Amino acid sequence: MNTLFPFGFSPATQLYLSLYVLTFAVHVVLMSYVLAGTGYVAISALFTRPARGDEPAESSPVAASALLIDWLPFALGVAITAGVAPLLFLQILYKESFYTANLLLFHRWMAIVPVLIVGFYLLYLRKSETARRWPRAARAAVSMVAFGCFGFTAWSWTGNHLLALDRAAWVSLYESGATPAPSAEMLTRLALWGAAAVPIMAAVLGWQLRSRGPRAGTERGDDAAVIAVARVALLGLAASVALAYLYVYLLSQQRASGQTSPFASAAARPYVWALVAGVAAQAAAWGRIRLGRHWSRGALVTIALGVATSVLAGSVVRESLRLSRVDVGALAALHQEAAGSAGMVGFLISAALVAGVAAWCLVATRRALRGRLSAQAPAQTAVGDDEGGPSAALGDRGGAE
Repeated sequence: MNTLFPFGFSPATQLYLSLYVLTFAVHVVLMSYVLAGTGYVAISALFTRPARGDEPAESSPVAASALLIDWLPFALGVAITAGVAPLLFLQILYKESFYTANLLLFHRWMAIVPVLIVGFYLLYLRKSETARRWPRAARAAVSMVAFGCFGFTAWSWTGNHLLALDRAAWVSLYESGATPAPSAEMLTRLALWGAAAVPIMAAVLGWQLRSRGPRAGTERGDDAAVIAVARVALLGLAASVALAYLYVYLLSQQRASGQTSPFASAAARPYVWALVAGVAAQAAAWGRIRLGRHWSRGALVTIALGVATSVLAGSVVRESLRLSRVDVGALAALHQEAAGSAGMVGFLISAALVAGVAAWCLVATRRALRGRLSAQAPAQTAVGDDEGGPSAALGDRGGAE
């Protein structure tokens, strides 16, 4: 590709590439919140100390975990719903390769549905009052199994993506009936996705924590929740950079001699620099929050802009890598036929309605939680255990339902 993404293709192909990247970016943010959030809750249940009796609940180290427990079931439902649109565009854009990969993976691919159902109900179990009374190890086990369900889903999607690009392997896999063994590229790519999910989750969580409790918005404070989330975000960014470097190195080893790197192409190069700028902005803002020990609105806005830039630019870079291996121009006629159908109008109307309803639900839920927080604040004098107390102060049972 010698032109900036998504140009250089037919108008219909450009349309579907743009819509795919935009809807995929939304799904990535929600998926990252669920994947990294579930892992955060599991680790927190094992290693985070209970809040002290004299420590404000919203400032305790487990405030982030308690809030995540409340919101993860709702976030998973929204993430799955938001994944429908990019899945539809993916099928239109890469019809043959996508369907072939699905068929070759067979049981492992179909297992995604029951595995996600199990993970969904485990999140609700983890949120229940019954689970809050369980020992730490039992609570952590529930979260770890849920995390394993979402990790399996990520593994299956990563395998499907790479198999769809490996046309040379299709015949041999079909004849043998085997599934492809994990490769270095697959494992590195999967680890990169997992690491990149952490700062995205932390960005959303930072805004949620800032909006809660009497200390939210204060200029300074020794807030353990702030320190914990900022530290996790910075570690996730550092791991993402290291794994990205490793992934680029692996791809360079696979590239034929004299072949131009997809990252250096005219289609991807500006987005690569935008991705770098977004990561740098996040790191600087999280460093400011970590040193200041308070939820700075300016820093959180910078982080939000950095996440948006990184996710959008990263989605384009990801798609540019796929386009360097797939002759999508050969499918231009199919894209034109799809664009001329009534389905596009239906999608745009449905997307507008769903976005409006989702926004209304979030605003209504936030108002209800603020009302409960105001009513419960005078009665909040002590914290019971490492999760129950903060969760009660944060609107324990209200949010994600």
